Amino acid sequence: LLAAGRKVPKFHVVITTFEYADDAALRSVPWNCLIVDEGHSLKAGPGTKRFKTMTRLTSYHRVLLTGTPLQNNLAELFHLLHFLDPHKF
Repeated sequence: LLAAGRKVPKFHVVITTFEYADDAALRSVPWNCLIVDEGHSLKAGPGTKRFKTMTRLTSYHRVLLTGTPLQNNLAELFHLLHFLDPHKF
């Protein structure tokens, strides 16, 4: 993923699935922005494999994309906010 002898990736964008997001090569890159489609799948919280996998990726910014509304569940909202900014939530 990285150019020989460099710490800068050879690409601008990577599109992957949750399954491949746990790859060591992807985890080694300090991403500028992590955009997660189907972000509502993280609302189950830190105890799930998907949540743990995605939090292993380091990034300066995080964005969740979802078309699924929250169901007046404060815990789900907290889990999503915690994923976006674990230092504040």
